[in-house]
Amino acid sequence: MAAIRYNIIRLQVDRPGQIVRFQHKIPSNLKRCTGFKAVHVRGVQTDLYIPEIGWFAASFNSLKEEAIVVPVSAQAFYEPEVSHEYQTLDVALLRGQLVVGVYVDTMKSNVFAPYIVSLYLRCTERLSSPIIQDKSIKKDPVEWVQKSPLPADECECEEQEDDQELISEELNPDQLCSIT
Repeated sequence: MAAIRYNIIRLQVDRPGQIVRFQHKIPSNLKRCTGFKAVHVRGVQTDLYIPEIGWFAASFNSLKEEAIVVPVSAQAFYEPEVSHEYQTLDVALLRGQLVVGVYVDTMKSNVFAPYIVSLYLRCTERLSSPIIQDKSIKKDPVEWVQKSPLPADECECEEQEDDQELISEELNPDQLCSIT
């Protein structure tokens, strides 16, 4: 099992409407980013939940793959709803490339106070993404045919003899049936 590593990009916002640019180099041993979380760390003190104080936008592999565009919210000071869950991300990392992006403040200037936000990246040393498979689903296709409730003689498909229909199927192999 490959180790999971977390990268933190922490930014200070000092004035209303500020655009904070960042560049972050992910260690070269990490091969794939599998999740992210954008959070307000401190500075905005409110009694109510604020759904948007700004936006993160981030590109991976030195601007080759735009993968994250997400709002940042501020939790209520006395009743925070802290979520430890990461949003799904699936980006293969190229060796020695950068995560480049911006944070844009969208708070109203009359209630603004300097604050700090963070973008957490969950990355792994494994190149393939971790796919969780249900063991009950993994069956041999021969079992499916043998346990099929319909006998093979009762097929409801019409046979296609027309050359035009065969040509359209060759052009689009994903197409189940073609109507001309």
